[in-house]
Amino acid sequence: MGMNQPINYLNLKPGDKIDVSAWSKVDRQKKVGGEPRLEDYLPNLKKLLSEQAEEINQDFADFLDSEGKINIVGADAEAHKYLVKTQEEAFSQETGKSVSDWQRDKEKNSANLTEMALTVMLHKFLKEYFIVARSSSFDDYNHGVDQVLVYKPTGEVVCGIDEVIVNPSDKDGASKKVSKLENIMKRGGARIQYGAKLQDGNLVRAEVRNIPAFYMSLSKAELGELLESLKNDKTNTSLVEEKIFLRLIDSLEEQVKGLSLNEDLQAKTQSALEKLRSCVPSKKLAA
Repeated sequence: MGMNQPINYLNLKPGDKIDVSAWSKVDRQKKVGGEPRLEDYLPNLKKLLSEQAEEINQDFADFLDSEGKINIVGADAEAHKYLVKTQEEAFSQETGKSVSDWQRDKEKNSANLTEMALTVMLHKFLKEYFIVARSSSFDDYNHGVDQVLVYKPTGEVVCGIDEVIVNPSDKDGASKKVSKLENIMKRGGARIQYGAKLQDGNLVRAEVRNIPAFYMSLSKAELGELLESLKNDKTNTSLVEEKIFLRLIDSLEEQVKGLSLNEDLQAKTQSALEKLRSCVPSKKLAA
């Protein structure tokens, strides 16, 4: 376009203000420096989680839904599902959105993408000994836990995990989440309504209490690298994934240093860390 060409292709009249909201939103979210938007990886994550749930459900029937979340079943299931529905209606009203719009936006935000990506990545490293599950929506909203790690040999829920996305523009939000998890540990550990236990050789949903609660944090740059890695290889672990996994395991051990825990929770925490450390790729142990 020549410098002197009129700009009537924008349908502007003299004195009109330029409303960039309709198109700048797309441009802002589109590729920056040739890289995809984070939300562009959502379909791949949903596919991987669905496949992961199918794999786990082959051994532990109907334990997970297609999103990799623990199914809400049992005597209180209907009441808890209704509470989740009511909570989501309240959350959406606070943002001025419909429930469907709120759910759609929540699904593609960086915090949710982090939760989904780490669930897929952890499964790749831990699947021999652990079920890596996203917590039920009930536990997510009411008990502050995003993931549940179940140790297959015993059916024991060894810990709950919450994800933190480190965003320079939201340092306060990340700090509050970390403080929340520290407080959970100081109070004796997390409660998970839809956890698990072995019963007659079968894994069943069961409430568990006083469970170690950790957080795992990723920067947006790390999240982007992880999402791209998971897109390229759903089976083998990449150097990017190994680097992130090792850092996360180290961070879990650092989190409990200096915390005053009761004897029972201290023992559970050390047991959880030992089990997770045993899953670190052997070639990295000597590094």
